[in-house]
Amino acid sequence: MTSNGSPAWHLEMGEYAAAAGGIATRTDGFFFVRHGETTYNKARIIQPKVGSQLNETGREQARDAGRKLADTPFDSYYASDMERAWETATIMAEFCGRPIHPVPDLHERDWGDWAGQSNVDLHWAGSPEGGETLKQFTERTLRGLNEVLQHGEIAVVAHGGTFAVILAALDLPLRRPKKEGVRVLNNAAPFRVEPVDSDATMWRAEAV
Repeated sequence: MTSNGSPAWHLEMGEYAAAAGGIATRTDGFFFVRHGETTYNKARIIQPKVGSQLNETGREQARDAGRKLADTPFDSYYASDMERAWETATIMAEFCGRPIHPVPDLHERDWGDWAGQSNVDLHWAGSPEGGETLKQFTERTLRGLNEVLQHGEIAVVAHGGTFAVILAALDLPLRRPKKEGVRVLNNAAPFRVEPVDSDATMWRAEAV
């Protein structure tokens, strides 16, 4: 992995991703959408596995994402079936009606006993009691991504952590230039992730 300006834990995530084979499924690219805002997001709280739903801002963000992707070419949604991601995909499908398939391997990282605590300065490299290690989360997410990418042109609806794994696996920086308007990934901000060259040795992730 190169030193691309990402924090140390994201470079470590990249090492785990590389050891696990990275994004090995051949693809011409895919859309990625993080779920809309929740009350936990707004309060900067680590979200639990169950019970975190979109607030009204998040629902409007999902509607905006649906409008943005309404005329784009993809066949299906593959979504984390955690409430906030599934609701986002369901709202988006009202504007660009394609089938939605649940993918548990695309769940956000299980933060165990850390759920409910502040996520300010979240210790990503740590190992929360009752939760997933960084390595476990990276490997599980890659398993889910490599499975869904076998289905052609798709839109993935999942979590900020999912996007962090994607960037790490593709050796892209976690911190994006402020001029692009997105530091990492805003709620329900659609991205196109695609290879730059025919050999898929270089990739880009750009806001739609």
